[in-house]
Amino acid sequence: ITQVKSRWDAQTGTLPFEYFFLNDDFNKNYQAEAQLRQIVLLFSMLAIFVTCLGLLGVSSYLMLNRTKEIGVRKVNGASLLQLLRLLNYDFIKWVFIACVIALPISYYLSTSWLENYAYKTSLSWWVFALAGSIAIGLTLVTISWYSWRAARKNPVDALRYE
Repeated sequence: ITQVKSRWDAQTGTLPFEYFFLNDDFNKNYQAEAQLRQIVLLFSMLAIFVTCLGLLGVSSYLMLNRTKEIGVRKVNGASLLQLLRLLNYDFIKWVFIACVIALPISYYLSTSWLENYAYKTSLSWWVFALAGSIAIGLTLVTISWYSWRAARKNPVDALRYE
């Protein structure tokens, strides 16, 4: 840089020597995007945590309300797998409906956001399918413990006072 500065001064004399590194300029352009990424990541994790807590509370409440139904079904010969399928189906159905609504909206918003960049890229369908699968998987993991506990209970305890 000192050699370039000395040549610059020898050639121009009166103009000041100003320089910058291209990678610093490039990083400055995308600094706001990096901050946005951190904020979105933080709030996404917080939203997922709060959603899992809500699912845990709702599943706990519904399992308590359906204890007698589960007991009657077990007495009538329902298997553990059938009970788990029955208890988990309602939650999975609503999460699937939410994914059907949310995925086209997120595709539209993502493509309109990516159009603002100089280098164009396309979004693949598998990214959205993976997001829906992760949402359904998190739902199953969150509510399976209460479903398993409710399905494994002794039906005599549920039907004792009937």
